[in-house]
Amino acid sequence: MMQTPDGRWRVEVGGVGSVAWYRVIGPGVSRAVPSVDKLADVLREEGVELGDFVEPEVA
Repeated sequence: MMQTPDGRWRVEVGGVGSVAWYRVIGPGVSRAVPSVDKLADVLREEGVELGDFVEPEVA
């Protein structure tokens, strides 16, 4: 999982075998996408950059 530093947006990674997908979760958005390229497109549409994401701190 990755998230923005403020925690408003996160990306979860799922998959089966060699098939992966990504779920974008943010204010009013929960959307599954099939690739990193599409993930970046969806985030840009929402005004968020993939490069802004970090791994969450584990407590």
